[in-house]
Amino acid sequence: MSTFGERFKSIRLSKNLTQDGLVEEFNSKYGYAFTKTTISQYENNKRIPEMNAIRSFVEYFNVSLDYLLCNDIQVIKELAQSSDLHIDSQFIELDKLASLIKSLAESEKILYINKGLNDAQIKIISNGIDIIFGQVKVLKE
Repeated sequence: MSTFGERFKSIRLSKNLTQDGLVEEFNSKYGYAFTKTTISQYENNKRIPEMNAIRSFVEYFNVSLDYLLCNDIQVIKELAQSSDLHIDSQFIELDKLASLIKSLAESEKILYINKGLNDAQIKIISNGIDIIFGQVKVLKE
């Protein structure tokens, strides 16, 4: 997911909300007058909300501003910090990233099509990362 609209829709769906449900609940809580059409335009990247509304969406969905605005390097850094992997530059060592992904999968913090992974899927991710990392290491030598 590389656009605001894709992330916005994914978050809405992960909360099991219809566009109508989101409009009703969000408008009631934050005092906006969004319509289903407005939400559809956001999700289809035809409009971007004003900054105050984006801040409210961040609070409402309990996600980071960086995630919602597709600042992925910052999101990865935040996840790494919460997993005790400290990343201080704009780059991430591959082994740290691999460890982070494995850790997130094992602690059930990764979704696929808005659903948690089962044990077999987690094992595939872990094994796949090991294979990829091994191949990169071989090619590097």
